[in-house]
Amino acid sequence: MNPISLAELTSIRQEATAAVCDQTCQIFRSTVPVTDAYSSPTNKNYGLLSTTVAGMSQPSANQLANYNFKIGSLAAWHVRLPNSTDVEEQDRLVIAGETLEVQVLLTPQSYSIFTGVIASEIKS
Repeated sequence: MNPISLAELTSIRQEATAAVCDQTCQIFRSTVPVTDAYSSPTNKNYGLLSTTVAGMSQPSANQLANYNFKIGSLAAWHVRLPNSTDVEEQDRLVIAGETLEVQVLLTPQSYSIFTGVIASEIKS
């Protein structure tokens, strides 16, 4: 027997999303990578994948330590998206005029409420 029903979990997810995800978020994904003569990526073309809502906070010290190999000295954010949002590493998120690149997908766990990612700021 499950400790929580699907209906209860769905209700909790909806309430948490309404409470935490207070900003509009556009998710962009690379459509066709552009490569040079040696098949090395030179730049990417991004297309709008979806528009959703998001909540942002500073990543914890443990998250920064665990993912230091990917984040390094980049300005990073812990971004929470509604559960089951289609997002991948290297996707770009535009939130409140800031462009972020997804560095790490925080693997969902049993009864997860959000889809979590660590994303770094991209300065133009």
